[in-house]
Amino acid sequence: MEDNESRNTDVEKEEEEEAEAEAEEVLKKRISNHPLYGLLVDTHLECMKVCSIVDVDQNQEMNLKLPSRKHSPSNFLCQSELDSFMEAYCSALRELKEALEQPQQETIAFINAMQSQLRELTLSDTAAPDHHGPSTSSPVDQVNSSNDLN
Repeated sequence: MEDNESRNTDVEKEEEEEAEAEAEEVLKKRISNHPLYGLLVDTHLECMKVCSIVDVDQNQEMNLKLPSRKHSPSNFLCQSELDSFMEAYCSALRELKEALEQPQQETIAFINAMQSQLRELTLSDTAAPDHHGPSTSSPVDQVNSSNDLN
């Protein structure tokens, strides 16, 4: 009798696991067929581009590997809960991308400012001779001028 109960429990567990797996697959299909799924993937890829030093060609290659995201009008019939989730997730990814780009933009601005300052220093050094430094006459000129004094 205990053997039958354990079998029933095992069967029930397997049925629950199958039902959960099936529900998960249905949810994945609903998400991937949602009209905002394409925007979600594109926004996610934009975040990845900001974070990575990956070549542009590799990013384009990654875009080509993604499945086509064209949706038929029947796919627009989704629950409002999923709609809200997709919109919120896209918004969060956009905000993340902006937050990731900000330090890079600040760094680029700093580098450009430093480059301008160095360029100004270099141009001002070559344009105006140094009056405070050592004599610019050659050793031969110095010897000739000391001979002239004698």
